[in-house]
Formats: sequence, structure tokens, C-alpha cells
Amino acid sequence: MILIVVFVGAAFTLNRLRHTRTESPPPVTKQEKAIAKPSTQSQNETPEQIRSTPYLERYIQDVIVHGSRQHLGFKYGDMPEKMADPALAPKIAAYVVTLSGRKPTHPEWVSEGRLYYTSNCGGCHGEDGKGVHGTFPDLTRDLMLGIEKRLEKAHL
Repeated sequence: MILIVVFVGAAFTLNRLRHTRTESPPPVTKQEKAIAKPSTQSQNETPEQIRSTPYLERYIQDVIVHGSRQHLGFKYGDMPEKMADPALAPKIAAYVVTLSGRKPTHPEWVSEGRLYYTSNCGGCHGEDGKGVHGTFPDLTRDLMLGIEKRLEKAHL
């Protein structure tokens, strides 16, 4: 148990240090530009579309690449940008959607996505995706908290 706590602490500290440097950000890559940001609610999106697996995958990719600025109330705050290589974001997203029992749009990416999730995300969100002692979001929810908040704001 102590090893797990030490590992989680070390992983969190390294990630935090990696993303709090004062260097200028690297240029935006083609992969980052290709990741479409889900809107909070456009006139053409229905609640069913927002609750869909493709929307969830885009949402996860967006948070991995661009970070989260939703102020969801977690102890360690919003997730910084680029917590994983942007090119890996779609594969990580494919794995993460399986944590809530969904079938990803690219099931062939799940195995590889799990590997990347474990090495990039598991330290904070836990191997099972349930978060670590409530300090990081639970990724096993059918409707992730950030999407739930978007729906609430849109009164859907």
C-alpha cells in the first residue's frame, strides 16, 4: 500500500513539474489542430448527441490536449494541458470510454490506449479510473462530470 501511495505521489509531482514550467509553449501540431473541441452546446447538438460516445471521445481528447478549465472543484484543480502526447489522445480516449462500459468508435485502439492511460493518467485517476480518494475525477461515470455540467448550463 505504501508503494502505491509513493508511486501516485511521485507521478503527480513529476506531471505537475512537467506542466508548470515557465517556458513558452511549443507550437500547435497538426494532431492538436485535428482534435475538435466539443462546444458547450451549439444549436445543432441535441442532448443525445452530447451524451454520445463520439462526443465523449472528443471531450476526453480535448481535455488531454488542451486541459480543463471547468473548475469542477477537485482538490488539485483543473487538469493542465498536454498531460499526454496529443497524438496518443485518441487512443487513450478509446480506452477511457470502456471504463464506463461504453464501446469506443475505434475498439482496435483500446489495448494500446490502456497502456498509455496507465503510464500517463493512472497515477491520478487510478488504474480503475475511479480517481484517487476523490481528489481527481472519476472517469468511470457514464456521463462525465464536465459533460454533465455542460448539459446543466444548457438546461438540458
